[in-house]
Amino acid sequence: MELNRKGQSLQLIFFKYLLSVAFGLAVSAGLALLLFTMAYRHNGIVPADATEQSILQNKTKIAETEPFDSSLIPENVGYAYFADDGHLISSNMSAVERKKAVAFLRGEVMSTPSSSFMEIKRPEGVVVTHYTLKPRYTDPWMEDHFPPVNYFFAVLMVSLCFISAMAITVIWARRLTKQLTPMIEASEEIAKQNLDIEIGTSTIKEFNGVLNALEKMKIALDQSLRENWSEEAKRKNQISSLAHDLKTPVAIIQGNAELLKETKLSDEQRGYVDFIAKNSSRISAYAHALVQVNQSSAIKELDLKRVHVPIVVEKIRALAREIAVAHGRPIDESTHTGDGFVSVDYKQLERGVQNLLMNAVQYAPEASAVELLITTRENFLEITVGDRGPGFSDEDLIRASEPFYRGDKSRHSSTHYGLGLYTAKTVADLHHGSLRLTNRSSGQGAMVTLMLPLENSL
Repeated sequence: MELNRKGQSLQLIFFKYLLSVAFGLAVSAGLALLLFTMAYRHNGIVPADATEQSILQNKTKIAETEPFDSSLIPENVGYAYFADDGHLISSNMSAVERKKAVAFLRGEVMSTPSSSFMEIKRPEGVVVTHYTLKPRYTDPWMEDHFPPVNYFFAVLMVSLCFISAMAITVIWARRLTKQLTPMIEASEEIAKQNLDIEIGTSTIKEFNGVLNALEKMKIALDQSLRENWSEEAKRKNQISSLAHDLKTPVAIIQGNAELLKETKLSDEQRGYVDFIAKNSSRISAYAHALVQVNQSSAIKELDLKRVHVPIVVEKIRALAREIAVAHGRPIDESTHTGDGFVSVDYKQLERGVQNLLMNAVQYAPEASAVELLITTRENFLEITVGDRGPGFSDEDLIRASEPFYRGDKSRHSSTHYGLGLYTAKTVADLHHGSLRLTNRSSGQGAMVTLMLPLENSL
């Protein structure tokens, strides 16, 4: 069912974002202008036309004062005083600037903001001043060490605009991330098949569309999983029922075969009876194997208990000794563990370790020892069982933990149905651990390690 989730469109969200950026840029530019206006008002910066206004204020005095007084010319202004015949009377200009001044008098050079000239007539000649129309710092030290006022203003404005745009972008990004959170959380929970969740909402219409789709997906997946679980349960029940139903006719066949053996039979007939008995036993073993697989795959939850590692080690060692004594095999034990804790289901753990030990007993040469090594390392309790048998082939190392895999003929018999390592791996997986298969470095014998995660001591 689609929930009624409304919200603003992404188009409107991005339009608001652009408006926010534009507003931030305008505020930044206004702040830069305000700072420079305050600097002008507090005489921190001299306006661009200040030099020109100073010359105009003194223009009359410069033109009429006798004799000519160069102190009336403002600082940082070049001048050249020419007689009517073109003779240079006095100047503080360089030779290049004087040439430009002469060219200005002839009308060959025009004034520009970066190179301005002003002509002031005197009774016996003319004064030409040279200056620039640009703002400057009132403090001489700042004038010498700071960049030009125009450049400084441009850098300040660009910096403020950049900071403003970045700050606004970060704020909007966090808002969008917050709106994405319900989708991310819902996706993660659905991926874990945790469907008993309530999917959140967003203030963005398009995001709500995705959330509605996730809601539909959750419902469909829940229905599908329930159907699959139901079908799987039915299948397992059918297999268990079939395996159970096979026991009676197989028992009858075996019983009749045994009775026939007691009668007078020809050699050919006795061979047929032996064949019937042998294969009925195989059918019974296969049915038992099917029941085992069903039991392994049916385990979904464990009765976990937090146990001190030494206690688990002692239980495993005791189990190993029982199996070794029952099969007349010596056992080599080696234990190097710490004082950590593990969460285990004793019943299932013993089942897994028992399968490893039985595999080792089955594949080890007669009278050879079975090795049991228990260690703690890298946050794992490692239970390793080894034998001196033929070891694993390359294919075995990849597939040996698959159900019913029998692999290399040197490592299976007619009574082996490829369930031991599968069962051990199932137990390891349920404990959030793993099963590792290796061969001895000497090349003689296999090593199987069941790894269980350690917990903190607290």
